[in-house]
Amino acid sequence: MGRERRLFPARLRKAIILRDETCIKCGAPPSHTQVHHIQHWSDDGDTDLDNGCLLCQRCHTQVHHNGWDIMLGFLRHPWLIPPADVDPQRRALPAYKRRTMRLDDAA
Repeated sequence: MGRERRLFPARLRKAIILRDETCIKCGAPPSHTQVHHIQHWSDDGDTDLDNGCLLCQRCHTQVHHNGWDIMLGFLRHPWLIPPADVDPQRRALPAYKRRTMRLDDAA
């Protein structure tokens, strides 16, 4: 898709659901989620698998307005980076369904 369209088409949403399974922050089911652009569309983020993740409305708002960042890590799974007021070192946290993973597992 790239920059051709902002909204994630159904087939791409299904692929992201298969990867993330739930809201990556709180674990809400896919039926309660939206696909979030990791690099925001307004910042030239593409609409593709490597730039999307599942967030429920509440967590989506927190990511946009409270300083949370997201990155893709090991096996292209999303990781959350909390704002400095939550963790001054801003250590990456695995997505909800992968809380047993560590970022250095990829090494």
